[in-house]
Amino acid sequence: MVGGWRPGQGNRAGTVGGLLLGAHDPDGNLQTLAPRDRKTSPFAGDVPRDRARGARWVTPDLVGEVVYRQFTPGEHRLRHTAWRGWRPDKDPADVFVPEQPAR
Repeated sequence: MVGGWRPGQGNRAGTVGGLLLGAHDPDGNLQTLAPRDRKTSPFAGDVPRDRARGARWVTPDLVGEVVYRQFTPGEHRLRHTAWRGWRPDKDPADVFVPEQPAR
């Protein structure tokens, strides 16, 4: 689910530079995210300062699909992500934290 985004910089100014979970929105779909603006983070825990800097928070009612190579157990972050697109067929209540592989 999308909980925030960071504005693009440089030649990407005026578009979405990235989504907070490390996903990237290549379409720069500001029309979808702008109406969902909010002043505070929708996440239950604190977002690290380096990730929150410049973030624009949104109401988390959209589901997007990302593929990733790693889910870090301690930090609960997705690594090496790629944005696949919006999933209007999915409800936010259906989104769960990835399962950890057995050790």
